[in-house]
Amino acid sequence: MRHLGRYDVLAVAARILRCGSDDVVRRSNLDAIDRVLDGVRMTSGLAQAAGVLLAGLVRARPFHGANRVVAVAVVLQFVSMNRAELQLEPVADVDDLLDRITAGDASHEEAAAFIRSRLEHQPVTARDLEDHLQIELVLEQEVLTFDVEQDLEHDLEHDLELEWWRGLEMYEQFGDPARQVIVQAQEEARSLDHVYVGTEHLLLGLIKQGSGLAARVLADLGITAPAVRDLVVEIIGRGTGSGTAGSIPFTPRAKSTFEFAWREARARGAEQVGPEHLLLGVLHDGDGVGGQIITKLATDTDEVRRKLEQRISYRQRSEALVTDMLAEDAGQAWTTYGRRHHLTHELNQVLDENDHLHEQVARLRDLLRRHGIDPDS
Repeated sequence: MRHLGRYDVLAVAARILRCGSDDVVRRSNLDAIDRVLDGVRMTSGLAQAAGVLLAGLVRARPFHGANRVVAVAVVLQFVSMNRAELQLEPVADVDDLLDRITAGDASHEEAAAFIRSRLEHQPVTARDLEDHLQIELVLEQEVLTFDVEQDLEHDLEHDLELEWWRGLEMYEQFGDPARQVIVQAQEEARSLDHVYVGTEHLLLGLIKQGSGLAARVLADLGITAPAVRDLVVEIIGRGTGSGTAGSIPFTPRAKSTFEFAWREARARGAEQVGPEHLLLGVLHDGDGVGGQIITKLATDTDEVRRKLEQRISYRQRSEALVTDMLAEDAGQAWTTYGRRHHLTHELNQVLDENDHLHEQVARLRDLLRRHGIDPDS
């Protein structure tokens, strides 16, 4: 099930209230919206989630003006994102439900039952998704600007993270392989005529980058670029941005993936974000298109994460051996920062070759077994 984000809700509110993106941010209670969305993510089932969303927005009144209308429109957008349609006629019944929710006489369970009885499954067109996304991308910058204006007393670390979101420091945090992933993701989005880069394009970029832990884990599990592209077209469709030139903007989900990858790299003591951290980010956002595709192509996403964690752990232990060896000779002139990086790079090349050899041996052993030959005989 696909979930709404804060920017999705604000995009709907901007349409209903007929105001600009900066106005809708200032006219909405962002904290109340986030609390309602957090409650929605804790539910299961489209009708149940929609009931929590409707009841939560009506009671919280996060929008200044036309709150009930915006709440209903947000629910309509939510069910539409999940390939369904909500029948509102007769409207009197909807008004009665909203009155009872406002008065505290109807729970989210009753709202869910009402919605469940009126749901009809309908596909969402790729054009609808792209139009919505373009509004979402504009709103995101307005929210970031608003957050900074309203709270100038954030500590330095938080301020730096906001700057990182804007891209002033982001690129410096990525190693060359991760940058290659981003370049490949942009090219994949362009080849599909999409006007944005989402988690699905990042997944394609990870595969196309071709080397490193993430690409190897995906290849081992049979997750290939053609299979991913087919599912992207099936889920989203081809875009209408033919001829898009220059840099293509990232979706909020993609930026969240970057932030998660950055935090994972820091938590693991890595000096830079690598493709493996980006893959962890895609896996973390299971509701993103990239995460949905992995779920479809892999029998178990936990297995993907486990294999990746094993590779990362093995690589970290090997690099630690080099670091410890150099630390023992810290008093010698040749033990420099550059020397350590050079040796670590050489070690990684050896490990990559060892991984490749190990994979070839594993495939050979499997082939022998399938032909009734004991590989250990």
